[in-house]
Amino acid sequence: MKKILTIMLILKILVQTTFASIVAVLEIVPSGEDIELSVSEYRHLTDELRTRAREALPGSFSVLTRDNILQLLPPDDEEAQCLAEGCAVEIGRAIGAEFATQGYIGKFGEMLTITVELYETMSGNMLSSFVTEGRNQMDLLNALRERAPGLFGRVPGLPSGAKPSEELKVESEELKIQTESINSEPNSQLSTLNSQLKEKEKEPAKKSKTPFFIALSLDVLGATALGVGIYQNSQKNTHYKKHKDLSNGVLPAAEKSKADGEYKKAEDARKSRDAAIIIGSALMASGIAVHIWF
Repeated sequence: MKKILTIMLILKILVQTTFASIVAVLEIVPSGEDIELSVSEYRHLTDELRTRAREALPGSFSVLTRDNILQLLPPDDEEAQCLAEGCAVEIGRAIGAEFATQGYIGKFGEMLTITVELYETMSGNMLSSFVTEGRNQMDLLNALRERAPGLFGRVPGLPSGAKPSEELKVESEELKIQTESINSEPNSQLSTLNSQLKEKEKEPAKKSKTPFFIALSLDVLGATALGVGIYQNSQKNTHYKKHKDLSNGVLPAAEKSKADGEYKKAEDARKSRDAAIIIGSALMASGIAVHIWF
C-alpha cells in the first residue's frame, strides 16, 4: 500500500511540473500622461496581478516575472520599446508564451480606472478582460484582488477541478498522515506476515535484472520523446518568426499564402511538441514507477 501511494504522488508531481504552459504577466502601464502614480505603485499592482495568477492557475502553468521576460526578450530596441508601451501579444510571442496579460491605468473624470486583458498569443485573440474604477490606488488594488481570479479562470486547457500548485504540498502531508495511520493500526495478522517476510529476507535470493532493463528502456524512450518535444518547440518558434516577418505590411496574394503556410507549420509543431512532452513524461514516470516497485 505504501509503495502504491508513493508512486501515485510521484506521477502527480511529474505531470504537474513537466508539462507547463507559459503565462506572461506584463507590467501594468499608464494609458495617459496625467496618471499620478509612482513607479513603485505600478510595480506593486503588477506583483499583485502575478500573485493572483499563481493562485488561480494550477501547477501545470508557469507564470513569468518581469525579470524572466527581460531575460527571454531578444536584445532589440524595438522589443524593449514595445514592452514599455504594453504590446502584450507581441511580447508574448517573442518569448514563446502561450498566454499574455497586461493592465492599463487611466482616468475617467476624477476616478482612476484599470483595464486588464488576457490574450492567446498565437492567434492574438482576447480571451477575457475586465474594467473597473476607484478613487485611489487602494481601490484599484482591491479590484485586482477581486476580479483577477475570474480573468485567469478563462485560460483554455484549464483542467476541470484543477488546484493551485501550492495545494500539492498539503495533499502530500495528508498522504503521509494516511500512510502513517495505516502502518500504526494494530493487526496481529499483519505482524505475523511481517515476521515471515523478515525471515524470507535472510535467505539468499537472486534478483532478476528484467525490471531494471524495462525501466531503463522506458526512461530512454521518455527522454527521446522529450527531446522531440524540445525540437518541435524550436521549430514552432522558427515558423512563427517567419510568419511574423511575412505578415508585416500589406501583402500580395503569394506572400500571404506563404505567411499562412508558416502559421500552419507553427501550429502543427506546437501540437507535436505537446504530444511529445505528454508521451515522454508518461514514459519516464512509468520507468520511475518500475524502479520503485521492483
